[in-house]
Amino acid sequence: MRANLPAKKHKHTSPTQTRLSFEGSGGATQYIDIAMAMSAINRVALRQGLYYYVNSVEIYNNETGVIDLHVLPDTWTTKNAHNRARTLWNKNMTMVGPPLTAGLMPKYHDFKVTMNDRHRTTGSMNPSLHGLNGASGSEHLAVTADDWEYSRFVSADDDGDVLQDADKFKIHMLGPHVGTSDDWTSIGAIASYANTRTTVPDESPDLTSSEVTNIKADPLLNVFDMSSEEQLNEIIEVLADDNDNPPYDHDLYTGESENTLQHVARLGTETGVGRIARAAGFCAPFGLLCIDPMTGITSGWRVVLNLAQGSYHGIYAERV
Repeated sequence: MRANLPAKKHKHTSPTQTRLSFEGSGGATQYIDIAMAMSAINRVALRQGLYYYVNSVEIYNNETGVIDLHVLPDTWTTKNAHNRARTLWNKNMTMVGPPLTAGLMPKYHDFKVTMNDRHRTTGSMNPSLHGLNGASGSEHLAVTADDWEYSRFVSADDDGDVLQDADKFKIHMLGPHVGTSDDWTSIGAIASYANTRTTVPDESPDLTSSEVTNIKADPLLNVFDMSSEEQLNEIIEVLADDNDNPPYDHDLYTGESENTLQHVARLGTETGVGRIARAAGFCAPFGLLCIDPMTGITSGWRVVLNLAQGSYHGIYAERV
């Protein structure tokens, strides 16, 4: 008797777990690093510096509460600041490469950043696998990575300290630098990017009142001013006053402040049957996600990410 099988064998040569589960408890802010979690669960090395895509997200909770989800702002500032920091870090790390030395480069060498300084001190949540009858916060196994070290710079800047140790510091995307000029702890990538760029002029054209008066009095201009209402002069006033400043704060780069996370979802659960909240998907630059419990969160909770499937080790990701 012929077996009841599909007409063609489905090619599933490299299975990938694309549903990630994380266990948390209480109201403290937590962080997820998708590349780290996927690497730990699937025993494969994924690069962090990509745009990862989440199809949907779920929250499980045994009480009435609200949890916000945030990612990095998906802007050109974020992209350029990350590219600049990665280029400088690669140059920094290869200073002792060939021909000076050989064989020192780690096998899993990769540029990795934290979302902000709080992420650096808090760390990233480990993904979980679950046992039978496992309520949120219990009967689960946290899957950890043997080594997932966020990138460090080693500065050649002579800070004049007594020990004469090279200044070593990490890097985060959002917020100002942490530490002092002779002992940095972590550098804000976007803040550093902003500090090294020239800004656009305050006004373009930048006209003084006397310059506007001279334009109005120009004889050739007044050849065409046949209106007793001084129409051309009024047009000059409009052109001199309106839209000569950029439509944004030219002194501010989104991401210089720590309070510039991009909100992507708010999920609320209620006591009773189910206690599940769901939200639509989003893009997570560099796979970094902030889980921020708001009100009513005192016990255990579970957040589940359903990643978009694709060709990068089974998931969809884009180069920066």
